[in-house]
This record gives sequence, structure tokens and C-alpha cells, in this order.
Amino acid sequence: MQYFYTSRIGNSRFEMADGSLLCKDVPIARTGMQAYDESELEGLIGDEDGEIVVTRDADEVFRPETLASFEGMAFTLGHPKDMVNPGNWKDYAHGHIQNVRRGTGDQADLMLGDIHIKTAEGIQKVMDGQDQISMGYDAEYEQSGPGKARQYKIVGNHCAGVPNGRAGIRCSIGDSLFMTTKNQGWLTQLKRAIKTKDADGLAELVDNAPQELIEPSLDLARAVNIVINPAQPLPPEKELGGLTTDEEGAGASSTSELEAKVDALVLLVQGIISGGSTATTDAGDDEDEKDEKKKMTTDAAYQQGVISRADLIMPGVKLPEGGKLASFKRSVMDAAFKTTEGHALLMPLVGAAPDFAKMPKATLDATFISASEIAKARNNAVVNTGRSNFFDASNKNSPAALNAAYAAHWKK
Repeated sequence: MQYFYTSRIGNSRFEMADGSLLCKDVPIARTGMQAYDESELEGLIGDEDGEIVVTRDADEVFRPETLASFEGMAFTLGHPKDMVNPGNWKDYAHGHIQNVRRGTGDQADLMLGDIHIKTAEGIQKVMDGQDQISMGYDAEYEQSGPGKARQYKIVGNHCAGVPNGRAGIRCSIGDSLFMTTKNQGWLTQLKRAIKTKDADGLAELVDNAPQELIEPSLDLARAVNIVINPAQPLPPEKELGGLTTDEEGAGASSTSELEAKVDALVLLVQGIISGGSTATTDAGDDEDEKDEKKKMTTDAAYQQGVISRADLIMPGVKLPEGGKLASFKRSVMDAAFKTTEGHALLMPLVGAAPDFAKMPKATLDATFISASEIAKARNNAVVNTGRSNFFDASNKNSPAALNAAYAAHWKK
């Protein structure tokens, strides 16, 4: 489908004649498995962690009725509390989606669409990075075993721009301008190794990762904890208006695909290569995860709070698709402790030689919250007369004060 635009701000982002933003060829949904809390799917039985892994087959995702049901649906910022309808459309809609279809080639497992964003708020949010996609829809579910189900009869309602979507970073408003194609062989092998949990193949791929994916002179333990967030440069010169084509960037992979694979690699490598020492395979983790599930009432509430705190402790870290929260907390603090900044942040809380893998859950939570609050206070600290009073004992946000406050809280 062709569109007329007045200026081009990326390979897949265009400014339209009315000032609105067109995002072409956006992956908005995918086939495969996604994890839900059993409280979200009434009548279905979860596994021992209270989770249900739902499978969406290609026959259902790309069913003609399903694709047609998303055509023209509203683009929203976050999921509205009610399904979008004529009575509330003007309250929630920031644009719409169209040209909904199945991808081809290495995108054959993706549903693609063109997103037209029509409000200044919506445009600003996307340009500021709220660019992951989560679809709103009705569907039916068939239980196939404890913690397992199949989704079918999907009928679309809206397309939401969110900070962290259930489908992962692969379903986001990326831009093929931000990535070259020379690493496709390595990425394809990486994807296969992750899916099959091939420990030997995965270790070999990590050892031979393309140089631009890792910092030079880093050992493996540090390198596998890196989350790639490539800069997003604009074209050297602003391109004038014209017609878009369906062929542009068809052979290039988006930054989203790269990030999704590296994100998935992070926790998996920690468990496979280090023999489970990072607590991702700890048998005692089951009870920890049950505790997390009790707290996680919605995707955007408790889980988002954990992700935000993790970013304060280890800037740039992301929760891998399907990752469990207790293991994620341990991995974040373990990775942060190996950095200069993270060591300085965590050592007053956990000492010089902590074992995050065996740390009791209550201590884990207290340390995680304390560290994030200290990091937040440090980031917001106002420097007076050339020096900060952050570590002053009288400062309620000092490590000692926060330590005492959270210790008292968790003792209850």
C-alpha cells in the first residue's frame, strides 16, 4: 500500500501531510507461546507457579476473520480499562491501524500492520520510546493440560502502545534504518539455539558473537549480561516528501528482532553456561515465583514496578520474554554487583561476597527495593557547595537509613 508523506524520519516512520505519524510494516502480533497469570484467564488451571503458557497457532493468528477484525481498529496508549467501542472511542483512540496482513520470509510468524498516530500525545510517546505493541482482543481458550492452553477465535479490538508488551520487543515500532543485515547468519543460529535450548551451540555462539554486539575486552560473564540498545540516528539529511513503497527495507531486519534475541539470550545463558549458579534453575525458586505471582495483579502494575526498579539498579536491563520475576531480580543484582557502580550501590546492603542465588526471598525483596530507592535518590540528589550529602547519616535516603527502614518493613 502506498502513502503520501511530506518528510521521512526513518526507514519506516513518515510525517504525513497533516502532521500525523505513519509507522509502516509494524509487527503487531506473533504466533507461538505467551505466558499469562491464571487470574487473567478465568476457568483455566495454571502450573505450580500459577502461570498458563498459551499457544497461538498460525492457523488462528492468520485466520482471515482474525486479520480482518483488526483492520481499522484504534491505536491506544496502554490498554483502556474497557474494550474500545463507539461510546468511548474518542476517550482512548490516538489513531488507527490498517493494512493488516501476515509477514513473509523471516517475518512469516508475525502479523504486520501500518499504524497511523493522529494525536500530538501519541506521537510524542512513540518518539520518546513507548513503542512496544500489545493487542487487545477477545478470544476463546482450550485447556490442554495444567499450565497449558490453546487460543482460538481471536477477534481484534485495539492496538496499544505500551512500555513492555507481552509479545516481547520483537513486536514494536522499530525502524530498519537502525540495523544492518550482516549478522543475520549469527542471529538465525542464535534463535535456533535458544528455541532448542542447545547449551553447546549457545556457548559457541556467545564465544563468537559479532564484535559490535559486545563491548571489547569483556569476559563472558559480563558480556552475556549486556542488553543492546542501539542509538537511533536520523538519516544524514531529511528526506523530502514522496510516495512510500511496499518494497522499502524488505530485506533488512529491525532493531526489535536483534534486541529480542539478545534479551532472550541473557537469562538463558546465565542458567546454561554457568550451570545454574545465577538462580535461574534453582529448585527453591518455585516458591519464590509463587510469591511473585500473588503480587502480580496485572501486567502494568506489579510487574512494571519490578522492571522499573531493575532499570534503576542496572540501567538498560530488560525482562526477557517469559522471564520470571524472582529470578530476574536475582540476575539483575548479580549482574549489577559485577560492575563498578553496582558494586558501590549493593555492597553496603549485602556485604562484599553476596550469594544472590541462595538469598532468602524476604531478604531478596528488601535488598532489591532498597537498592532501587538508593539509586533513585542518588540520581535525584541535589549537590550543594560542591559535595553531596547523600551518605550523610542524617539523610533519610542514605544507604544506612534505607537499610534500616526496609529491614524493619520486611521483619513484619
